[in-house]
Amino acid sequence: MALTFVTSPTSEEWDDRIAATPAGGNIFQSHELGEVKRMARWVPRYAEAEGVAMTIHEKSAPGFGKVWYVPKGPCVDAVDQLAPLLPHLRESARAEGVLFVRMEPEIVETEDNLAALRGLGLVASTAVQPHTSTVVFPLPEDEDGLLPAYPSKTRNMVRRAMRDGVTIERAPDAPETYETMWELWQDVVRDQGLGVRSKDYHVNNWRILARGGHAQVLIARTADGTPVASALVSCIGDHAEYKEGASLRDRPVPGASQLVQYEGMRWALERGARTYDLVGVPHSSQLDDTSHPRHGIGKFKRGFTKEVTDWVGAWDLVLRPRRYAVWQRVGERVVGRIQRREPGDAFW
Repeated sequence: MALTFVTSPTSEEWDDRIAATPAGGNIFQSHELGEVKRMARWVPRYAEAEGVAMTIHEKSAPGFGKVWYVPKGPCVDAVDQLAPLLPHLRESARAEGVLFVRMEPEIVETEDNLAALRGLGLVASTAVQPHTSTVVFPLPEDEDGLLPAYPSKTRNMVRRAMRDGVTIERAPDAPETYETMWELWQDVVRDQGLGVRSKDYHVNNWRILARGGHAQVLIARTADGTPVASALVSCIGDHAEYKEGASLRDRPVPGASQLVQYEGMRWALERGARTYDLVGVPHSSQLDDTSHPRHGIGKFKRGFTKEVTDWVGAWDLVLRPRRYAVWQRVGERVVGRIQRREPGDAFW
């Protein structure tokens, strides 16, 4: 019942297999994201069990063995789809000296689902990706239905930006594109006090995803050509998402950020997407908490649809319980410190 590993699949081949998974694919399970994570010293491994493809990232944790990480996967949307995969993961991971396997399947959070995951022997853990809760916008059949599907306030903001001469560029794969993105991203870093990875890491991340054909950089400019917002929008299978982006903080342009999302959704429709994930809001139980670090961005994203989806989050399949307990207490912190190469670097 071990996993079947695929050796050196092409990007196109692997991404097609990820798109065919029960949940319809996720950019975090793509071949391209595997190449991005190499920069953080993870090794992507391409596996399959019960007909479900999954990208497993592997990293050494000195003194503890290996850690396997399945970002935003496996791509299943129900506990009964996940359960048959676990014996395969357990057998292969144990044979290869893995301490634990961290998974982040996008299964809706309910009391029944949480209890079922615990019943499978999984241990609730800390999510690595920042969108355990999110807003998923159901895309209409075509572009004509897109703007009318927005709430009136958001629709008006999009139209205002258009009237004021804001334009959205589907930016090319070029150094100046990534430089503009980085300058806007720095505003977010300063505003929120984030400790982020290096500029080279981020620029290469954007470049790899864009060149892989599953992502598009969008840049909003005022009538005089000044860049005021940017976004990297991705799509794999029928699932599109606003992976990351930024806008000017000190001189905001009304409607520019809404117009960027409108263009991102238009691009997603052209790719055949059926849903558009706005990625990352407070948990549905914390929407009114103004002290929450994502309160403001949550209000913006909920301007497209009020419904918040809470996923079950991260769960660990533990292979060595005693050593795992030490990892939880001190191991992760110590190993992360040993492996840190620069400010903002982290184990995950």
